[in-house]
Amino acid sequence: MTEQETRALVEKLYALSGAGDWEAVDEYMSDDLVIVEAESLPYGGLYPGRTALRDLFAKVMAYWIDPSIEMHAITAGEDRGVGLLTLHVTSRQTGRRLALDIAETFRFRDGKLIEIKPYYFDTHLIVEDCRS
Repeated sequence: MTEQETRALVEKLYALSGAGDWEAVDEYMSDDLVIVEAESLPYGGLYPGRTALRDLFAKVMAYWIDPSIEMHAITAGEDRGVGLLTLHVTSRQTGRRLALDIAETFRFRDGKLIEIKPYYFDTHLIVEDCRS
């Protein structure tokens, strides 16, 4: 894929996921997709398979309500993309509104997503809020 194609695919995945169109999202997922969340998070660990993003979203939303994404930038290479964003969420446990700065990396093979790794600026903030 070209850099422009990779960037467009990352943008499309954000749009489809944000709209909750999981059937369309699944079309871009590889059967061997793996999403890696930091172990320190309440929803940390590995999420494998074509429906991993949908499965992870459901698990994450068990902790948060009223999510919104503030996109800052998307950049890409031939088989990798990076989204820089702030995820705004409200804690189900405390009612506190949080702004979580995240860099999400995407890796593709043959036009299909094979890996996502989100990097949170402050996982401690999440862990503390979920334990309150």
